[in-house]
Amino acid sequence: MKVAGILIGMGILLLVLVLASISRMNTIRSEAKAARARQAPRIVVPAPDPARFNHLRIAKLGRDGAPMVFIRGGTLWRGAKIEGEFDEKPAREVTINAYFIDLYEVTNAQYQQFVEKTNRHRQEVMVFFDDVSVLFQPNHPAVGVSWFDADAYCAWNGKRLPTEVEWEHAARGEEEHPWPWGGDYADGYANARGEDDGFAYTAPVGTFEAGRSPFGLYDMSGNALEWVFDWYDEFYYKDGQVTHPKGPEVGMAKAVRGGSWDNVGSDVRTTKRYAVAPYRKEATIGFRCAMDAPDAPPSPVATTSKETSLKKN
Repeated sequence: MKVAGILIGMGILLLVLVLASISRMNTIRSEAKAARARQAPRIVVPAPDPARFNHLRIAKLGRDGAPMVFIRGGTLWRGAKIEGEFDEKPAREVTINAYFIDLYEVTNAQYQQFVEKTNRHRQEVMVFFDDVSVLFQPNHPAVGVSWFDADAYCAWNGKRLPTEVEWEHAARGEEEHPWPWGGDYADGYANARGEDDGFAYTAPVGTFEAGRSPFGLYDMSGNALEWVFDWYDEFYYKDGQVTHPKGPEVGMAKAVRGGSWDNVGSDVRTTKRYAVAPYRKEATIGFRCAMDAPDAPPSPVATTSKETSLKKN
């Protein structure tokens, strides 16, 4: 009888804890929903010159027909020369080949087509304290995918994930800016933590026109962190390969770049590096694809209605 009484007591205690956890979770979600409802108006930033990227060479490639920007190969600087953490240093010259990289982050709508065609498992997030459907709107970045999912999507499209150095070069350009748009962080140029950007979580890809990189890419700072090809090594910038670098051969975590809606401005820098286990599926991590390219650029193409709708929706 004594043992039975103890077991009953433990069962009651466990039930109380479960009910308390459910109640707390519901409270957190209600508070998050209320915070979203009272989101501050988006800060107004100067309208950029619409002709500043007329020189871009863009081609629609892969099954998804996503617009990709051509970037020439050559010798360039990788890493932070001044501001940066130890794993971003030292800045070194490296050599890469020409490549294409997606103009936008891969969207939920694009990823859903991949799921339907391949019967791959759907997106999911491990931890999120609000209505998860707010993350999965069609024109928002495809978060809730592991590195393996992102790699499989790019391969299905005849593409691949960008290497760290390709991603970094596409984000900072020839002038090696700490942020895609320049030398100082600016509110309203990226979807980072806080209410000034007008979004509690992810935003439609291509929303932040003023925050485009020197190569014209959208959301290279903020919105969603992005998986890249490389295994993460905190000392790779110091000791790693400098000719066509692809990261270490093995590792425990993959590199992710760019910062997200949950990072402060100083952590969405173009050289900032993060390490994440490749199986993780987070509300903050998405991706874009890249592919090898010939040295000669393609002819420029006009922006299509599809591209325009990505920015408006």
